[in-house]
Amino acid sequence: MIFKEAMRSLRNSRSKAIFFALTFYITTTLLFVYFNMAAALTGGQPEVYITSANQADLFQLLEKGNAGNLMMVFVVIMCFIDLLFCNDFFVKNKAKELAVRLICGATYIHLAMYLLIQTVLLLVISIPLGILTGYGLIGLMNHLLAMQGETFVITISTYAMVEFIAVLVFVVFWTILLNCSFAYKSGAVLLAGGNMGAMKDNRGAYGMGSKPAVQILLNVAAVVAAILPLYNFFNGSGALAISMVIGSVGLNRVMGSLFLPLLTRQNHKSGTKKTVGLISNGFLRRDMQFCKVTVFLLICDLLVVMTMLFSREYSTLEYLLVIVTYISIAILQSLTIMFRLETDLSGRMQDYHILSQVGVSEAEKNKIMHSEVSKFYLLILALVVIYAGTAFFSLYRSGQASTSQILLLSAAAILPLLVTDVLTRIYYSQIIKEPLRD
Repeated sequence: MIFKEAMRSLRNSRSKAIFFALTFYITTTLLFVYFNMAAALTGGQPEVYITSANQADLFQLLEKGNAGNLMMVFVVIMCFIDLLFCNDFFVKNKAKELAVRLICGATYIHLAMYLLIQTVLLLVISIPLGILTGYGLIGLMNHLLAMQGETFVITISTYAMVEFIAVLVFVVFWTILLNCSFAYKSGAVLLAGGNMGAMKDNRGAYGMGSKPAVQILLNVAAVVAAILPLYNFFNGSGALAISMVIGSVGLNRVMGSLFLPLLTRQNHKSGTKKTVGLISNGFLRRDMQFCKVTVFLLICDLLVVMTMLFSREYSTLEYLLVIVTYISIAILQSLTIMFRLETDLSGRMQDYHILSQVGVSEAEKNKIMHSEVSKFYLLILALVVIYAGTAFFSLYRSGQASTSQILLLSAAAILPLLVTDVLTRIYYSQIIKEPLRD
């Protein structure tokens, strides 16, 4: 009975299930390729640097370690983050289903089994496909190396496979554990009449605080911190990654204390004259508050890999690995932004139902949706263009990057965002058309 209900739920939420399976598919493919490439670069031996006190030296590894190990660690961390947001998006859309089943007499074990059947089925489909694709990508990379005159061949390493399986098992274990805990949490909260989306305290999210002078100083410092990376990039002073971390802290403050309140004031000035702009700005404010961390993470990650790419000389295989890392990070982080946004959008149906009740037409609701999504992704693209573009200009001016490299890296950063823009519109249009169920 539970199995049939789980299958019915998957059929009814095909788009969410496809996104979930797609993320695990891409992650499995990347991890498979990376572990084997890293093993090929190190000969299957772990890379350890020792200090004079016979202790492991992390800084020596970061400075002298080969690109394979460094990129592998970085990609594994980013894959974990992406999977966390993906899983969060998938299971939170099941919250009401779990609450209804709990009311109808299901136990927490039944709820956990209900989620686990769906999760395991999607993993069983996506992981083998990811491994098969990984085999194909390794063959493609060997072909690219041969075209460059390299005799080096990437092979499937036993050492790499052990690492890959260990990481994959760890990821699957934590995914299942998180889903089990969510089954308990969501059932208890919603059965008590609570709202999981309202569990966070957002008081003062858009305010300026109780001490204006202190807030003004903090805002000025945030603007300076946000501009600092641009100054460093433009002057070619290097330290792209460190500068961007500082800039992200400033951007977070600028977004929360300056940009979002600006949207609020703009809405107050416009009143009800422009319905589409008014409502889309309100939704955009909520979107950016919900997704700003993932946006800053995208920019930081791209610049970290960019720093790795141009900081030292690489062999052909290492250079290929770093380029693949950059493209992979752009794809994964764009998906993370999309999942984070769609987690919030999944509860937007109630808002559109209210808009219908106050006289907003279907055509206006579609315009609101497209206006909101356009503004959201245009804002992200603007931040990427400003920060990455300034870094590209600095690298080009200093002769560290060629025109072809800049075009490749620019396309890799922008195209995934354009694709996720389209996917978000498709998902969002389904949300606003879905009838509200009492």
